[in-house]
Amino acid sequence: MNEKQINKWLRKRFSPVGWTLVGYYVLMNILVSMAMLRDVIAGYLNAFIEGNDQYVPDVSALTGNAWGYIAAVAVALVILYAWKGREFWGGEVLRREKPMKPGTLLCMVCLCAGTQMVNFVWINLLELVMNCFGRSATGTLDAVSGSSDTVSMFLYASFLAPISEELIFRGFVLRSLRPYGKRFAILGSAFLFGLFHGNFGQFFYAFAVGAVFAYVALRTGGIRYTVALHFLVNLLGMTVAQAVEDSLVLSAIYGYLILAITVAGCVILWRHRKRIHLREGTSPIPAQEKRGLFLGNSGMIAMMVLSGILMLYVAFLA
Repeated sequence: MNEKQINKWLRKRFSPVGWTLVGYYVLMNILVSMAMLRDVIAGYLNAFIEGNDQYVPDVSALTGNAWGYIAAVAVALVILYAWKGREFWGGEVLRREKPMKPGTLLCMVCLCAGTQMVNFVWINLLELVMNCFGRSATGTLDAVSGSSDTVSMFLYASFLAPISEELIFRGFVLRSLRPYGKRFAILGSAFLFGLFHGNFGQFFYAFAVGAVFAYVALRTGGIRYTVALHFLVNLLGMTVAQAVEDSLVLSAIYGYLILAITVAGCVILWRHRKRIHLREGTSPIPAQEKRGLFLGNSGMIAMMVLSGILMLYVAFLA
């Protein structure tokens, strides 16, 4: 094949990845909206039966309903399994992994904790900017993230999200990009993971932690370690952080603990930096041109446009 044919072939390989995420995004939002609509209708009916004409839907309760997310995950995984087949999921994603040394695993845990510290700084800077427009970054982020006080949201955020997102992003997406180089696969899957979160407050954090997860998945050859890391990150970022936020002393202890873990991770990473090798793959396409082909296809453009629209909506209208 000549260069033009190779470029066209690569676009056709990259585009389905973007369209798959767009489809999952749309499916999730439809099912979440349907779950919210059901709660609103049920609330009005109950109020009508009780003779209450002053009923106002509880927004926090609506966003805390995660049954729509759970249904979307189930449908998406069934479709992906039917599309890619047992050979892909059993032979590629869920195969027996290489064991990770305790020191390396500890470093990855510390890096994940470090991303939370950096994200804390980023959120506060974003809050200052948003306040200039009469908006609140933290308030908006809480609204779109939902309340973890409900059973369904706790079940989804703490257990189902780590499993489903690792299957999709470090399973399907990362494996689809791996033939074109490990560095390319890590950064590409992390970029899409950031876009998938759909808001400025979480984009860079999701990109950073997604890159760590992708590196671990390629290093071990599977997703069991990344599911465990993802579970730990969500547990620290949602359940533990929310549990201590009302206590100044506990919040300070939690913050210093995360800072200490971050510093430890940076030290370990620096000492073992020469052991990190990311091959560029067998593709003859230069890295810059490969990035252009990855972003310049219909599926990826649709994903970026959809995510961009949602980011602007969440930032200025939600």
